[in-house]
Amino acid sequence: MFDCVVFDEKVNAPVSGASIVMNVQNAAGGFNPVFVTVGTGTTDVNGRFYIEVEKNVYYSFRVEVSHSKHFNGTFDINPDNVPFSTAYSNTFVVEPKAWVSTHLINQNSSQTATFKVVAETNGCADCCQSTNTIVQGSAVDSIFTCQVFGEQQIAVNGNYADQNGGTHQIAQTAFATAFDTTVVTIIY
Repeated sequence: MFDCVVFDEKVNAPVSGASIVMNVQNAAGGFNPVFVTVGTGTTDVNGRFYIEVEKNVYYSFRVEVSHSKHFNGTFDINPDNVPFSTAYSNTFVVEPKAWVSTHLINQNSSQTATFKVVAETNGCADCCQSTNTIVQGSAVDSIFTCQVFGEQQIAVNGNYADQNGGTHQIAQTAFATAFDTTVVTIIY
């Protein structure tokens, strides 16, 4: 029995309406690296879910959490920590989504701008990358949007070359509010 909660520590609130998938690594017949789905559920208004799994010997349990306003979470549970006679209880913490839109406006006939969004992403594949984006051309009015974890200070750093070949720094900061899009405007 799994009686657990999904929680967002950044906004200090339970996550209701999250989809839960319970997977196991079955121990029957020797080690098997494949996880099999044995239950699903949805969190209630308190972020709570309850799933019962057939009693058996498992190498591992895995809880997968997905929610439209949060980053997906995958949590492995050691079977030694799961009691047979009472419910396993735990709080699974997920990160809120936020978006950063960098709006580049070239008003000074600059030829090249280079920038990157610096934010905590904890290896998130769908998040802003810490690599530079290079924009060229004098008629630029573009928006570049990417995801970050919500409720954090972010920075947009880089530089641009003016029409005379001089280099100027780009250094802007903003707060990425959970579940919202933060716009950082860079006029160069």
